[in-house]
Amino acid sequence: MGRPVDLADRLRRLRVTADATGLAPAKLSQGDLARAFGVSTPLVSAWEKPVGATRPTDGHLDKYARLFATARSFAGDRPRPLELEDLTAEERDRYYEIKHELGLTEPADPLWFPDGIPVTIVCAEQPEKMRAAVEYADPLHPDHIELYSYADPDALFELHGYLGRVNPDTRVRYKLVTRLTSFDLDTHLVVLGGVDFNTLTRQLMDRLDLPVAQVGREGLEAGAFAVTDADGTQRTLVPELKQEGGRLMLREDVAHLCRAPNPFSRRDTTVTIFNGMYGRGTLGIVRALTGADGRDANFRYLERRFGGSPRFSLVCRVPVVAGVVTVPDLSDDRIRLHEWPEPMGGPIG
Repeated sequence: MGRPVDLADRLRRLRVTADATGLAPAKLSQGDLARAFGVSTPLVSAWEKPVGATRPTDGHLDKYARLFATARSFAGDRPRPLELEDLTAEERDRYYEIKHELGLTEPADPLWFPDGIPVTIVCAEQPEKMRAAVEYADPLHPDHIELYSYADPDALFELHGYLGRVNPDTRVRYKLVTRLTSFDLDTHLVVLGGVDFNTLTRQLMDRLDLPVAQVGREGLEAGAFAVTDADGTQRTLVPELKQEGGRLMLREDVAHLCRAPNPFSRRDTTVTIFNGMYGRGTLGIVRALTGADGRDANFRYLERRFGGSPRFSLVCRVPVVAGVVTVPDLSDDRIRLHEWPEPMGGPIG
């Protein structure tokens, strides 16, 4: 559908046939769509002109796809496009179908699992010393809170909510690595945290044969990632710590994102690792794929860089500003520190 007249005709047909197909309860006017999209009626008219039509922005075309993906868009006082995470699996399929018809390409979301196989988020257990410092982590305390036993709880909270929205018909659970069952290992695994606390991360890093290893640094609190480039060069990637006001402050963490086939599964499932040297980095690399302010651009970069590869690895910086974790822009050469596998023909800028 390359010509504007084709796009204009398709937009008009979506509107005028919505009632006949049972999508809308009554005929839709251009004014109805204008109110749904927050634009003027003349602009909608310009989009539908048979000759000399104005092309809607990609954002408005996305609203068309969400609006006409479900009859629920027309259930209220006026039409309104639903958010993507509010669509069912069937409605989301229709959304992507309409986007394709309108000439939009959608970057793949690595955290969308359309096969319906359950997803298990695997967290490390907080070390006993840390649990002892939090009164409510004691299981015998009347106000015991189980999540205080989980490492990286902020990343877990972010990830669990996002996975549930994107996969509304899929069972999404979180488990401590110490409580995993054989059933859990046969699901899609999303692993939080590093080899120091999460034994599953340690086993996966051994099994996946990646040119990335998490190591300790003698005499220093922080760990590091040891990476091997395609030419055999070995590098050590470390977080940036600064003394400020008598305190050691994290200015920049280093985090690892990895996707691979699940080596423990009999089914065609995957494993995804989110791992920072500190909890700030783990949260940052999670938000790279869940944060509304950066995930689409990061999806596009991952799709362009790795395509449909079932295995990829990326180590990046996670800037921390005044204690606030920023969402890393994976398309920024200054943010990316190591990628694998190497692209055909050299690095992608």
